[in-house]
Amino acid sequence: MKNLYLLLVVFCLTASANAQFLNWGIKGGVNYNENGDLRTINQGNPISLSSNEEVGYHIGILTEIKLPLFLYIRPELVYTHTESSYILDDDQGTLKLDKLELPVLLGFRVFKIGRFFFGPNFSYIMNTKLSVPESIEGVSNVSSDDFLVSGQVGLGLNFGKVGADIRWETGFSDSEASFIRDSTDLDFALVDTSHSQFILSFYYKFK
Repeated sequence: MKNLYLLLVVFCLTASANAQFLNWGIKGGVNYNENGDLRTINQGNPISLSSNEEVGYHIGILTEIKLPLFLYIRPELVYTHTESSYILDDDQGTLKLDKLELPVLLGFRVFKIGRFFFGPNFSYIMNTKLSVPESIEGVSNVSSDDFLVSGQVGLGLNFGKVGADIRWETGFSDSEASFIRDSTDLDFALVDTSHSQFILSFYYKFK
């Protein structure tokens, strides 16, 4: 929870700096996400399953601080829902993550309408859920890493107050979630929650 408060404080401090050069806006879009492997035991044999990419979504607010030489800094505060699926013997399980994210991006304006940007993304995982097939008894989340650091790089276009961008994100920090069956104290699955994803966003700036 301390990490969540830290994200909110950093966003507010960054957004309040140089207010005379500040733009505000809202954003939303879709995520094409892939997590790491799921490791479990099936009939006494250890199994490692690669995740399949699934579509998620995000919504949030952004600020944009203008700098000299066509530069800008863009902090964002974004709620993100991502999913990844795992296939075993024709059954499918789904890992769902709800995160509060703080990307802090350094950008370059190109010919007024083009943009190139990159920077770190700090994520606080609010909820981790593994949905399993009906053939497996219900599982509960035992523990998971709640703070992740990743990096983003992307390109964008803006026409006045309206814009869109596409970015690629990859995790820098190792993270893992542990799950058990409700009927036993033994580990049922360990999931690598580090990720990579493509993100398509649309935004509107009020100023």
